[in-house]
Amino acid sequence: MADVKPFRGIHYDIARVGDLTRVVAPPYDVISPEEQDALHRRHPRNIVWIDFGKAKENDASGSNKYTRAAAWFREWRAEGTLVRDAAPALYYYEQEFTIPDKGTFVRKGFLGALKLSAFGEGVVFPHERTLAKPKEDRLALMRVTDAHMSPIFGLFSDPGNEVLSSLRAGRASAPDLAAVDDLGVKHRVWTVTQPKAILGAVERMADKGVFIADGHHRYETALAFRDEMRAKHGANPGAAYEHVLMFLCNMDDEGIVILPTHRGIHSLPDFSDDVLLAKVRAHLPVETRDGSPEDAMSAVEAAGRRGKAIAWSAGGNRFHLVTFPDLRDFCDRNLANFPPQLRSLDVVLLHGFLLERLLGISPEAVTAGQFVKYYKDPAKATADLAAGAIQLAFFLNPVSVAEFREVSLSGHVLPQKATFFYPKIGTGLLIFPVAGDDRVPG
Repeated sequence: MADVKPFRGIHYDIARVGDLTRVVAPPYDVISPEEQDALHRRHPRNIVWIDFGKAKENDASGSNKYTRAAAWFREWRAEGTLVRDAAPALYYYEQEFTIPDKGTFVRKGFLGALKLSAFGEGVVFPHERTLAKPKEDRLALMRVTDAHMSPIFGLFSDPGNEVLSSLRAGRASAPDLAAVDDLGVKHRVWTVTQPKAILGAVERMADKGVFIADGHHRYETALAFRDEMRAKHGANPGAAYEHVLMFLCNMDDEGIVILPTHRGIHSLPDFSDDVLLAKVRAHLPVETRDGSPEDAMSAVEAAGRRGKAIAWSAGGNRFHLVTFPDLRDFCDRNLANFPPQLRSLDVVLLHGFLLERLLGISPEAVTAGQFVKYYKDPAKATADLAAGAIQLAFFLNPVSVAEFREVSLSGHVLPQKATFFYPKIGTGLLIFPVAGDDRVPG
């Protein structure tokens, strides 16, 4: 199953950059253009200069954001801004974060080099479809840097928490790397080099499957890069390019938080909230209440503790709460075209029934980016609704960890934007070099 190795990580020299907070960043695919600009301004050695550089009007094949990234990576290593650890290590990694009205959590895991295997081989399980363009971008960057800049987020099941207990026994009292990101998430990394601690973690991972929580595009890119390197250097079990940088986290830990991604609907011709309400009531019980979209979110959370529920608001200080009292029968009658493992998911109830059947929004239109906007922050959906940027907002409960695991094991994939594992893994804490001569311990 999971073959995990320690590696000699590359990281910032704190003596040169000072506070790591100034040089780390979120993963590239969640950075807005405004945030990209802000991170470039924050520090001339912020990791975004390499991982998510900006294109210029006069870019060409020999001079572009990728060649600039490669030059900066070489320069920063040569000048000592980035340094490489002398000994292979596994890196124990904690993220402490607070969710309003829910409390403070600590998500615990470790960074290691996972042996790459194709989906379907029974080791790594995806839950999302990928798109060509992001993979082309990441592969172009990897080709010029020979490095994995950003870890993929993977989950494994360890009810006894044996893997992380082994690593904790080998770590020092204080972290080696620490940063606080713009969302207030505290990132702490310990470098674990003690052989007994590493061996205990590696051996206990050997019977685990790994479920990708975030980073499907980067994982498939790593597979493509591995195949290119095999063509140049041959298949070699000890080669770093046969592996991928992975943050591995115990899905049985209480620090795992999945947040919902809400939907806003726009540009529908002849949309009527009353017509939609009548259509839904022909199939399901609906309660209409006075209140704001924030009240709708609270209502769907409360109803979700008893069963499946979805709320929507078209403004006007009222919202509607739909529940599914006979869920299995409803799904069998109305969502038979979906696999059984998917039918009862909140996002499938929304997309397969409310959007497609009742509003006429086809899956092809959703994939093409039409009619649907996605919101991690319900307050932004509320603001867009008030401004008339969307016609209505749907509020959902998140996919559970158990549902996520069941779908991943089934071989099916979740609908687009179905999971939001919070918080994101930091980019710039550890870099994994995968040049042709880089190796991991046997």
